Amino acid sequence: MARTKDGAPKKKRKNIVQLMMFGNEDKPDLKPEQINSSKWETFKYLFGHRFGTVVALNLLTCIFAIPAVAVIVLSYMNIAVSNGLIPYSANFGIGYPVVNDAEALGVLSAFNYSVFECVLLIPCIMVFALGLAGNFYVMRKLIWEEPTSTVKDFFRGIKKCWLAALVMGLAFGFTILLFIFTLDYFDVYGLPVSLKVVSIILASLLLVFMTIFTAFLLTQNAAFKMKANVLIRNSMLFVFGTNIQSILFIAIAVAPAFLWLIPGITVIVAILYMFLGVSFTTLVSSLYCHYCYEKFLYDKIDRSSAVYAKRPNEIEEARAAESSAQTKKKQPAPYKNPKKRKKSIDEGANITPLTTTFRREDLERLAKEHEEILRESEEDDSAEPDIEPELDLVGDIDDADDTAAVAETDGEA
Repeated sequence: MARTKDGAPKKKRKNIVQLMMFGNEDKPDLKPEQINSSKWETFKYLFGHRFGTVVALNLLTCIFAIPAVAVIVLSYMNIAVSNGLIPYSANFGIGYPVVNDAEALGVLSAFNYSVFECVLLIPCIMVFALGLAGNFYVMRKLIWEEPTSTVKDFFRGIKKCWLAALVMGLAFGFTILLFIFTLDYFDVYGLPVSLKVVSIILASLLLVFMTIFTAFLLTQNAAFKMKANVLIRNSMLFVFGTNIQSILFIAIAVAPAFLWLIPGITVIVAILYMFLGVSFTTLVSSLYCHYCYEKFLYDKIDRSSAVYAKRPNEIEEARAAESSAQTKKKQPAPYKNPKKRKKSIDEGANITPLTTTFRREDLERLAKEHEEILRESEEDDSAEPDIEPELDLVGDIDDADDTAAVAETDGEA
C-alpha cells in the first residue's frame, strides 16, 4: 500500500464515475443551519456532493419520457413525408396535377397532424408524470437530508404519488392541446386576427398557470399526506399568492427547455436533458416550493392534524411498525386463575374405590369422602367470588356426576 511521507496510508484517487456517484469526501458537509437558512446553499450542496444521484435520478425519469419522445419523432417524420407529397407548385408537365388551393391544403394538413400529435401525447405525458412523481419524491428526501436510496425511493415515490401525477399529467396534456389548437385553428379557417390574439393570450396564461400549479401540487403531494381538496386548494393559493415570484423561479427551472429553439444544437440539448435537464427542473422547483411551504405553510400546520401529516419515509415506517409491535408485547397477558380450572379426581380429597365385595362401612366411608369434597368446593367458591358462571356450571355437573355415582352405588347395595 502506498504511503505518504508521514507514514499514513495514501488515499486512492477517485475516477470520475466514483466522484459522480459518491461525491468528493474532502469537501466539508453542509451544516443543517446552512440548509435551513439558504436554498441556494442547498442547491450548491446537492450539485457538488450528490451530483451522481441527480444524474441517476434524471436517467430514471427519462425512461418514462420514452413514449413521448417516440411520438414526437414519429410525428415529425410523418409531417416531413406529408409535406413532400403535397403539390405546392403548379404542374410543369410531370408529377402532380395542378392544385389551386395547395397552400390552404398544406396548412390544413399541418394543423391536423399537430392536433393528432398532441392527442397522442396526452397519455404519454401522463406516463412521464409518473416519473416526475418519483423524481419529486427523491428530491424532497435530498432537500430534507433524509437517507436516500435512489432507485428504491424513486419507485416508492411513484407508488405513493401515482394518482395525483396521472391526474395532473392528463390536465397538463389537455392544456398543451388547447394551446397548440389556438395557434393554428384561426389561420386554417380564416377567422379574425383579433380573436386569434385573445385566444392565444388566454391559452398562454392557462399554460403558465397549469405549469406553476403542477409544480406546487406535485411537491406537496410528495411531502405531505393531504386530501385531494386540500392539495388543490393550497396549490391554487400558492399560485395566486406568489404569482410574479413563482413565474420567475419556474421560468428558471424550465430554462433549459428554451435551448431547443437554438438551431444546430439539437443533439447537445438532447444529451443535456438526458443526463441533467429534468433533474435541474425538479430541483429548482422543489427548492422554491419548499421555500414557500416554510414561509406560508409550516407555521399554520397543526401537527396533531392528519390533513397536513408529513409523508413518512421507509425508516419512519419501520420505526412505527416496531413501536406498534413493542406496544403489543408490553400489554399484560390476561390473568388466568389456576384455581378456576376444573378440579380433577386427583386433586384435594380422594375417593376410595369400592371393591367387588363391599359392605355398609364402605358406603359410609364413600359418603363421608363425598361430603369432604363438597366442603372443599364450597370453601374455594367463598374465597373466590369472581368465579365465572360457566365454571360453576361445570363444577355442578361434576358434583352431580359424583352424586349420581353414589346413588347408583347405593342402589346396587
